[in-house]
Amino acid sequence: MSVVANSANTSTQLVRSNWSETNAVVSSPTNSSTVNNSVNLPSFTPDESNNINSTLKSSTIASYDNGHLLETTALERTIQTYPLTNYTFGTKDPLYERDSSVQARFQRMREEFTTLGVRRSVEAVLLVHEHNLPHILLLQLGTTFFKLPGGELNPGEDPVEGLKRLLNETIGRPESSEQNNWLVEDVIGNWWRPNFEAPRYPYIPAHITKPKEHIRLYLVQLGESAMFAVPRNYKLVAAPLFELYDNASGYGPIISSLPQALSRFNFIYN
Repeated sequence: MSVVANSANTSTQLVRSNWSETNAVVSSPTNSSTVNNSVNLPSFTPDESNNINSTLKSSTIASYDNGHLLETTALERTIQTYPLTNYTFGTKDPLYERDSSVQARFQRMREEFTTLGVRRSVEAVLLVHEHNLPHILLLQLGTTFFKLPGGELNPGEDPVEGLKRLLNETIGRPESSEQNNWLVEDVIGNWWRPNFEAPRYPYIPAHITKPKEHIRLYLVQLGESAMFAVPRNYKLVAAPLFELYDNASGYGPIISSLPQALSRFNFIYN
């Protein structure tokens, strides 16, 4: 989670309504775009279409060794993205943080560390596009707090299955029989909390032998259409990569690093 000082931005805020009402994207006084989304779309099933799966392409890379030209093969990952207007956003009951304050969170982490060891957390990077520009879906609480969907894993829980559980709890539809089928793919980042404090790093500092938390970031492929339910105490925003880039003061170090982490992918805008 990242505590931020929210400045004027170009994120698209998704205003949720009840399932029976029209869902819309509302422009803020800044340069936010406006999109109406009134069609109820079915939940996606990744196995129904080969288009959902990202593809691997090979390319030839030239290199030199002692003046001799060498050729090696590298893999290029292609990621399918779909317009924000393909997705429907409803509301559900509020979702509250387990801890009442940051201090309480670190105190619980300290207490659990003695029995459970390193806390394991997972977060999802969900991509859509507007005007052929990649956007990341973020949860916003108040005006100064942004986070990726995700949370803490249970002891012994598989990280992929745990992320699916957390996504269903956070933005999945409340009907258990119609939960989204999340396609969890690449690990795009690992971050570590060395102490019972806010700072986190994309490496384990040399003097740290027992980090307190491991945060793993996953790219989660979205289908061509899907329905989400957002807790009433949150807003869901679609933030363009150009706004996140080098903007740790606005979104925190993890979210602001995502443009670099995603730059290795080739995006297809459907």
